[in-house]
Amino acid sequence: MTHLDRIVIDAEFVDDDEPTTTTTTTTSATPEAEASGPGAAARITTFLSAATVREITAVREGLRVLAAERSGWFNSALVTDAHVRADLLNDRYATWQQDQAREAQRLTEKAEALEKAADERLAAGSSDSAGPDSHKRAGKDAGGLRSEAAAWRERIRDIEVQPYTGHREPTAAELAGHRKRMANRRRWKAVAIGLATGWGILQFGGPTLLGSILAGLAATGWAKGRFGTWRAAPPEVPQLDYAAPAAPAAPASAAPGAAPGAAPGGTPTAPGPGEPAFSSPPPSAAPGFTASWTPADTSSAAPSGSSGEVLDCEETDQLTEAMLAAGAITEGTVRLARPDSITRVPGGWLAHVVLPTGDGVTAETVLPRLGQIAGEMGLDRARFFMDPVHASAGGNAKTIAVAAFAEDPFTTPRASPLTGMDTVDVWDTGIPVAFDAFGALVHLVLKDTSLALGGASRSGKGAALRGIIAGALLDLRVNLRLIDGKAPGQDRWRNLAATFVDEPGTKGAKRSRALLEALVADLDRRAAILKRYGMEQIDDPRLIAELGGLELVVIDEAAAVTGDRKHGAAIKDALSSLAARGLAFGIILVIATQVVTKGTDGVLPRLVTGNVTWKWSMRVTETTESNMALSQGAAKAGWDASKLDPGIRGMGILLADRYRRIRSLWLDGPELLTLIDTITRIRTAAGRMRGQWADPIETAMRNHSTPPPGHGHTASPHPSASPEADDAEPDDDTEGGVPVLLLRAHRTVSDAGGRMHTGPLAQALGYEDARTLGITLNALLRTVGIERPAGGQLRVPGTDKPGLGYYAETLAAAIDQYRK
Repeated sequence: MTHLDRIVIDAEFVDDDEPTTTTTTTTSATPEAEASGPGAAARITTFLSAATVREITAVREGLRVLAAERSGWFNSALVTDAHVRADLLNDRYATWQQDQAREAQRLTEKAEALEKAADERLAAGSSDSAGPDSHKRAGKDAGGLRSEAAAWRERIRDIEVQPYTGHREPTAAELAGHRKRMANRRRWKAVAIGLATGWGILQFGGPTLLGSILAGLAATGWAKGRFGTWRAAPPEVPQLDYAAPAAPAAPASAAPGAAPGAAPGGTPTAPGPGEPAFSSPPPSAAPGFTASWTPADTSSAAPSGSSGEVLDCEETDQLTEAMLAAGAITEGTVRLARPDSITRVPGGWLAHVVLPTGDGVTAETVLPRLGQIAGEMGLDRARFFMDPVHASAGGNAKTIAVAAFAEDPFTTPRASPLTGMDTVDVWDTGIPVAFDAFGALVHLVLKDTSLALGGASRSGKGAALRGIIAGALLDLRVNLRLIDGKAPGQDRWRNLAATFVDEPGTKGAKRSRALLEALVADLDRRAAILKRYGMEQIDDPRLIAELGGLELVVIDEAAAVTGDRKHGAAIKDALSSLAARGLAFGIILVIATQVVTKGTDGVLPRLVTGNVTWKWSMRVTETTESNMALSQGAAKAGWDASKLDPGIRGMGILLADRYRRIRSLWLDGPELLTLIDTITRIRTAAGRMRGQWADPIETAMRNHSTPPPGHGHTASPHPSASPEADDAEPDDDTEGGVPVLLLRAHRTVSDAGGRMHTGPLAQALGYEDARTLGITLNALLRTVGIERPAGGQLRVPGTDKPGLGYYAETLAAAIDQYRK
């Protein structure tokens, strides 16, 4: 071996550069000669061999990195929690948009059908053979149909402008489940791409396409091995498709006696310049005392009375003249109850006054003259108010509270205090639901109060219901039974309600009937418990727990269930029984409807409206509707809800012990979401969420539709379709305590990739009708308190549109609950 050979071999294992010692140890040839000599050829060959080894090593390392990244991609390990959260929230929003569009399309078709029927009816009445009477009847019928169509068109416009309020931050379990679903989607996508590539190779490509793919993989591996910075990074977090509400800021402590307002956009603000800041009465204030007053400046008051106290002022003089002119009093003067019982605010004043003695005038005789007195004062009912003063506030039959303002005091909204509360005593203190013209809060006390809430569409009924429901859920003794007749209006309470009914049409009416009849049957059980204590009603709140809690039945849009042809009559009968006896035994009704029509064919029967203690009417369209919502003669007495300002949503007239104008407290947006989180946390910790406790009403609802004898364990797990699919019942076959149908459905959905629409699932399980399977399977889920995410709407890879179906995780959760 020559010296040159030894040097070259050393170079192969040491480095790739040309050895500098070669020239000094061999010959002194010129560079040109050296480049063309045999030693140069050997060195070039050795360099290529070393480079090849390095490149092959890089390709091998890059393929290992590629395989690891592929595994991470399939398992969503490269996706951050922020990405999963955004994808999940966007899925929810897309589902909501599709539901809104579907509902708008359904209502559009209904309106078009009514308009077409109106045209046909009018054409029939205008024919040559039709007489004048027929033509008149046809015109009236067509007008009614067009009015109904216009109402549906208005509902469509409301849906189209309805903002998205379903934002809710996902829990850790929801994020984990969505991460799994993302991974499953990726796996199926990869499988589809692989199958398509294999089919393409067999059909068109042959060895050339296969070689190109292998070369591409090798090139990718080489790049990942040579350039260590070329690694897969977490994908960019997608933007939300909607403006998510900002995190709620900690509420600033209001000054004592201040009444917080709200900006026109709904954001609560402190009272601005010129806005009254009244103090509210303590929760224990007796009914009838509607305000507490701050000391007034009496420096400008009129001369004092005989006792030396200043009881006359400019305001009382003006009020005296107005009452004399209106005929409310015939002689004497109106004076302050105390020198400090008047409060002057920018643009108005409030006072407790005493009527003159000796002419038989009392608060009962003066209050009906409110409208005339307001007119004599140069005001109207929107700016002048009178209320009796309860004896606990130092009042008597001749003492009234008076308020006069330059502008309507209800113009500025007021934030609900529920957002800063962790508990509410619905039995003694009540739920703060509204405020009156004197700045005092109006509390709904569930001990002796049921409520009928009327009003036209977009008049503010929803805001009132939000406050009632949220306040009730802050009392752990309350079991909320919610019937959502205009779903998804109350969907935010789905997981917090002990019973939630939102199915459309006859299906929803059937479940509503089962719920109400179960509550009627529960009246006897509650009565028997009270009888043991020698009581006819709940006189001691400590009995509430023994009775099983307070049952709050909230029906949003009662016409959706009471108007059902199959179950409506039974629902009205059940409501009548609950309205007559429920309050004594702790079952409270809160019924909201757009129009409170009465009679056999009305929305609510007289036996219901006659036993409801609170009647609250938002703005309606006609005086007749106002009288039906309040009482006959209300409009004649000056209390006409059709005259309310349509620009002030949530303002209405309340008939309880008397008439008065109130406005519901503002509760929505981030504050509502925070309150829902608080309620969820409190109820979960106390074991008062649905599925955490034995609920006799839910059990009775399931037993209400028990299969007839002979259908039990001998029934086939594959029922066929029938005309009465709405009466389908869950299979009773069990395996280890778990319904066999549920186990089979879980295995089928899992094998299909973790999600499956109801139609294909029904075919796989041997059902002839997907609707029958859905009813049966949903009943099994409800038995253990499991709800399908997004109401069952989901996307399945390979399908164009989302549809109703099931996740494997949902079915697995139900199986776990059955086993427990």
